[in-house]
Amino acid sequence: METRPQCRLCGQRDHWIPEHLKKAHGLGLEAYLTRFPGAPTASVGVSEVLDRIETGWKVVRKRPSADLRVDFGGVRAPVATDGPASACLPLPSHFKIPTHGRLGSDVSAVAVALACGRSVYIHGPSGSGKDALIHAWSALTRRPGLVFQMDPSADVRSWFYSHEFDASGTRWEEGLLLRALRDGYVAPSGRRVPYLVLVTDFDRATREQAESLRLVLDSIEGRVPGPDGTVHSVLDGTLFAFTANTAGGGDHRGRYTSANVIDASILDRIDRAYEFHPMDWFDEVHVVVAKFPTLNAECSGVIEGMRGVTRALRDATRKEELFGDFSHRSLCSVLGAAEDILRLKGTTDAGELLRAGLRSFVDRLPDPESRQTAWRLADPFVPGGAILPEVRR
Repeated sequence: METRPQCRLCGQRDHWIPEHLKKAHGLGLEAYLTRFPGAPTASVGVSEVLDRIETGWKVVRKRPSADLRVDFGGVRAPVATDGPASACLPLPSHFKIPTHGRLGSDVSAVAVALACGRSVYIHGPSGSGKDALIHAWSALTRRPGLVFQMDPSADVRSWFYSHEFDASGTRWEEGLLLRALRDGYVAPSGRRVPYLVLVTDFDRATREQAESLRLVLDSIEGRVPGPDGTVHSVLDGTLFAFTANTAGGGDHRGRYTSANVIDASILDRIDRAYEFHPMDWFDEVHVVVAKFPTLNAECSGVIEGMRGVTRALRDATRKEELFGDFSHRSLCSVLGAAEDILRLKGTTDAGELLRAGLRSFVDRLPDPESRQTAWRLADPFVPGGAILPEVRR
């Protein structure tokens, strides 16, 4: 029996109508329900999950925060209950906590560190879920979170304080990071909840930018520099997470050329460092099926074929036989391109859709040899062969 609700605008069925509305019609859920009151928006399974979550939070709010924990990567992580979800980092769409393969082990190690209040440095290839994991930790444990992105042009000093002026004269203005580290998030209950601070692309920091965080990460007592030489203590319990593509020693493979070398004495102040690896297919397939329900329902052979293609491309990348990372983002680009063609042209031939989708990845590769290698690696897993006619010639 069909359980997926039907969009009242176009007739498309989907497990989660709000996402379909946003992608297909650029319409928010509130506007849709105003036009179609009472229209179903989620399949039975999704509705049950949402109901359980809402019921659970009603119970949670009555309990002391120390009594509630959530299973995260095999760790029973403590959950804060006196802060709104709006103060947390958003849970990534279709997020699944990896539990298999090397990434499952990576995630479990990070979860242990965060649950014990340790700062973490997570490095790994693009699209391996580094930032997504920290967002999920914030959302699922109800830990208020803030994100700061490093790039060589970022004015890191203004994160702490800046010299402002107006018609009344000049003044010092405290920055968002200074206030967050010193004061935390003030919950409706009045309690000061320590923030989870995520600094992304940390290996793109210049020497001066990285140096500005030395005092904050002091292993004896973290301190926050303020204007006029003032120094404040970091609120006890504040969590730091740094993500990067490299381990801090610069890029040695030529893929992340904007990465810089980070002073080892600064990296040493971060409690734990972990390398992330590509997601195991057993976890990844659940994510892509949720992200591409139409493709899965009408031509599941495309996703099945991508299992072998993904493994072959990633193995070749790891062995440095292929110059290019086949990340989760790359996989989604391939499947997204295939689903676009299915929707617009009605094509349901798995081989044709796979060949067309793979171009969104192969054509990004930097040279003809790499592109030829990628087609050759994909060929055994694509019905009819992956090599395009122009490549065969």
